[in-house]
Amino acid sequence: MFAPRMRLLARCPECSLRWDRGNGFFLGAMVCNYTVTVFGLMLPLALLALCGWITPRVAIGLGAGIGLVFPVIFYKWSWSLWLAAYYAVLPNELPANAGQDHPLLHREIQKNQGEPPKRGRD
Repeated sequence: MFAPRMRLLARCPECSLRWDRGNGFFLGAMVCNYTVTVFGLMLPLALLALCGWITPRVAIGLGAGIGLVFPVIFYKWSWSLWLAAYYAVLPNELPANAGQDHPLLHREIQKNQGEPPKRGRD
């Protein structure tokens, strides 16, 4: 899914499926990343501070560090999570599941002048 330096490949190297579905599609991965960061990491820190197990100063310091570092580390997994959720909810968006009448498949064939989509990187 990823090229060096955390750049998302345009297509799947195995099946040539385009990852990016258009303007704004990346927002789903951002929402996954934000949700895991806030509810999975920041909320427990806040609860630990409210219960008195750690001081508010420590919670703020840890929260700032986690908030800056974790989203960068979690970037690749957030894209994987987003694509899995997207295709789990809309399985007919996968050209293999929709059959020969799928509009994405027709666009790819037209773009390649009648040839099936090529495999590998763009």
